Amino acid sequence: MARALDVNVVIPPPLRPLFEGRREVSLGVPGSAGVGDVFETLLSLYPRLRQHLAGDRPATGGSYVHLALDSHSLEELALGGTGLSTGRRLHLFLLSRPPPSSPSGA
Repeated sequence: MARALDVNVVIPPPLRPLFEGRREVSLGVPGSAGVGDVFETLLSLYPRLRQHLAGDRPATGGSYVHLALDSHSLEELALGGTGLSTGRRLHLFLLSRPPPSSPSGA
């Protein structure tokens, strides 16, 4: 059985109200968990985060959440690994999407 991992997620100030004011959230995930599993766990524990997902709809402006990894994690993912290890810190960001522009010449 895979050993559990302790992963820390750093929360930016604009998202802290969704996380009960926390600056960082520590999660215990299965050793076989990947980055997607961490994100699903966050959505399960903090469902209001879902309102900030980009989704598949066309961009209409507003903000959306982005989960960033360090270069070591990205390299591991590229090689087919999970991108996670105990003590790994992931960072949430709230990014802005520009409003749709009107067609040129309109």
